Amino acid sequence: MSRLKDPNIVRLLGVCVRDDPLCMITEYMENGDLNQFLSAHELEAKTGGSASDAPTISYPTLIHVAAQIASGMKFLASLNFVHRDLATRNCLVGEGFTIKIADFGMSRNLYSGDYYRIQGRAVLPIRWMAWECILMGKFTTASDVWAFGVTLWEVLMLCQEQPYSQLTDEQVIENAGQFFRDQGEQVYLSRPPACPLALYEVMLRCWARDAKDRPLFQHLHRFLNEDALNMV
Repeated sequence: MSRLKDPNIVRLLGVCVRDDPLCMITEYMENGDLNQFLSAHELEAKTGGSASDAPTISYPTLIHVAAQIASGMKFLASLNFVHRDLATRNCLVGEGFTIKIADFGMSRNLYSGDYYRIQGRAVLPIRWMAWECILMGKFTTASDVWAFGVTLWEVLMLCQEQPYSQLTDEQVIENAGQFFRDQGEQVYLSRPPACPLALYEVMLRCWARDAKDRPLFQHLHRFLNEDALNMV
């Protein structure tokens, strides 16, 4: 991890493995994790401002946030590094809406409700996982793309709702089976109110049944930088 040097990847400064508990030191990101940061905001109205006292955030800023996540994931993919747990809870926010991908397992106590233990196996973030991860334990860059689609959904929802909040954990697992069977009964995350149709169609491509049909991170990064900003 110490060799992962990219503007959108949190820097690992040191580790202590001599005694329990094991410790890891990373760079300081002053605004905490992206989930808590966004959930404290409201979407800025096109006319500006907000009806409440909550701080606002604009659609272009949300796209800037998502583009930085895509950039960090593009870097990891170039190294054939599979993250396995991409989500807003595992991205950190610095000054000026700087976003850096972190985790690597650091947030599981705080967000225990986002993880599910399957038959004694390690807890898994099933609501962010591609069907092949849940059913087959197969993690690839393409499954990270699936998780990115869910993370993009979170960003555009301003983290006001957990993915598949209408489904129990068991129903989420059953839905993974529906994706595998591909008989048209699978449930997709709905389009966020702030999400243009063309951007939602990109999300749906991230959740394609066949991994080879999902977009590459380099294409997602370019789309968010060049096209999505013009969809206000």
